[in-house]
Amino acid sequence: PPWRDARIGCAPHQGSILLDKDGKRKHTRPTFSGQQIFALEKTFEQTKYLAGPERARLAYSLGMTESQVKVWFQNRRTKWRKKHAAEMATAKKKQDSETERLKGASDNEDDDDDYNKPLDPNSDDEKIAQLLKKHKPGAGGLLPHPAEGEASA
Repeated sequence: PPWRDARIGCAPHQGSILLDKDGKRKHTRPTFSGQQIFALEKTFEQTKYLAGPERARLAYSLGMTESQVKVWFQNRRTKWRKKHAAEMATAKKKQDSETERLKGASDNEDDDDDYNKPLDPNSDDEKIAQLLKKHKPGAGGLLPHPAEGEASA
């Protein structure tokens, strides 16, 4: 069939043959038109893999060879996987930093275990003084209880 003909080209320079210094045919990289790329991208959005007949029809409709379509899809899948892997790495990094931030907050809570425990009125005054020094003003009303015999206002 005509769409399987490898001589059908897509590049503007398809008629010109480049030769290397030894006179052998030189491989030229095809340049696809915007319309071809648009159609390839739209097809890629729908399916990441093309079966032989689908690839042949697409190649024929775009004026490309099957091998060009095949290689384009291979390259596009590679690009898609790299982008997906980068997005996953970014999401993991974000999650790890959030976990670390939360862990840091819980570490501070561990440091404040003594602070968060209810005060024992029978404990020594030194411990209460240390806890009061640790207290940050405005973080909640921790006030010392008046000693026995002192009048409260």
